[in-house]
Amino acid sequence: MRTLFFILCGLILYAYVGYPALLWLLSRLFPRRHKVDPSHEPTMTILVAAYNEERVIGEKLDNLLALDYPRGKIQILVASESNDKTDQVVERFVRADPSRVILMSSGIRKGKVANLHRAIPRATGEILVFTDANAMLGRDVLRKIVRHFADPRVGSVSGRLVYEVPENAASAVGESAYWDFEMMVKRASSRLGSLPGANGSLFALRRDLYLPISETRGDDFELPIRVIIAGYYSLLEPEAISREPATGKFLHEYRRKVRIIHWMLTSALILLAEAIKARRWLVAFQLLSHKINRWAVPFWLLALLPLSLALVRAGPVYSITAAAQVLIYTMALAGLVADRAALRLPRMLALPLYFVVVNSASLVAILSLVTGREVEWHKRPDGAI
Repeated sequence: MRTLFFILCGLILYAYVGYPALLWLLSRLFPRRHKVDPSHEPTMTILVAAYNEERVIGEKLDNLLALDYPRGKIQILVASESNDKTDQVVERFVRADPSRVILMSSGIRKGKVANLHRAIPRATGEILVFTDANAMLGRDVLRKIVRHFADPRVGSVSGRLVYEVPENAASAVGESAYWDFEMMVKRASSRLGSLPGANGSLFALRRDLYLPISETRGDDFELPIRVIIAGYYSLLEPEAISREPATGKFLHEYRRKVRIIHWMLTSALILLAEAIKARRWLVAFQLLSHKINRWAVPFWLLALLPLSLALVRAGPVYSITAAAQVLIYTMALAGLVADRAALRLPRMLALPLYFVVVNSASLVAILSLVTGREVEWHKRPDGAI
C-alpha cells in the first residue's frame, strides 16, 4: 500500500511540477535556433469554420480584412455549415471584396474538422492560417507569425490566446492560473522546436504539410504534432495574440474541456505510436507526460484519497496528504455551492474548484471514450460554445 501511495503521489506531482521543470531545463540546455525574417511575405489563406456565427462573423471579417499584410497575398475562406444568417452576412463581404473573401456553404453539418477539410482544396496560400469565428486578432499577427516561416525547417506556428474574462466571472481566477501554467510549458516546448498542439483560435501551417485527419479528432492538436513527426519545427509566437470571450461559468468550462479532451485522447494515442515508430522521442515524451499522464490524474486522485485515509495512522506524511486532499475537495465543494448561488468566489475557493472541474472533465472524457459515448459541440444561447 505504501509503495502504491508514493507511486500515485509521484505521478500527480510529475504532471504538475516534475514535467514542467524538466522541460524547462531541457529547453535551456538544448534550445533549437531558427531563422526569423520580418520581410518574409508568402501568400496566405485564412480559414474560418463557421456554424451559426451570425452574431460575430461580420466583426470577424472586418477584423481579418484590416490585418497588416499585402492585400494581394491574403485569401479568406469561410467554410460554413450554418442555418442562421451567417451566410447572408458573409455574402455581403464576398460582393464587396470577391478577390479576397470566399464563402463555401454546406447545408449538411459534419463538424469543424470536416468543414475545414472541404475548404482546403480551394486554398491558394503557401501558408494556411486557422482561426475561430469568435477570435479577434491583433492587427500584426500575420507578420508576427509568418516571419518564422522564412526558415524552411519551420512547419507550424501557433499564436497566443488571451481570454477576455467578464467582470466578476466565477472561473476567471482558475482560468488565469491554468493559462499561466500552460504558457510556461508552451514557451519551453517552443524553444525545443516541439510545441505539441496549437491554439485553435490562431495557428498557421505550411500548406504542403497539411494532412486530412478524422472528423472526430482535433485539428489544432493533431496537425502541429504531425509536423513535428515529419521532422519540422512547431513553434509558439507569443506576440501573435488572438482574443476570445471566456466562458465565465464553471459549468460551461467543464463542458468545453470534456469536449476538447475527448477529441484529443484518440489523437494522442495514435500520435504517440507514430512518434515512437518515427523515433521522435521528444514529442513522444511530451505526449506521455503533458497529455496522457495529466489526463489520467483524476484516476490517480481517486485512488490516492482512500489509500491516504487507510494509511493515516502510519505516519505524518500520510496524514498530511489525507488532510490536504480533504481540505481541497471541501473548498472546491464550497466554491461550487457559491458559484451556483451566483456569489463572487474568493481565490482560495476558485482555484480548488477549477482544479476539480478540470480533472472531472478529464475523467468524464476518458470514460465517455471508453464506453463509446459521443461528445457533441453545442452552442449556448449567447453563441458561445
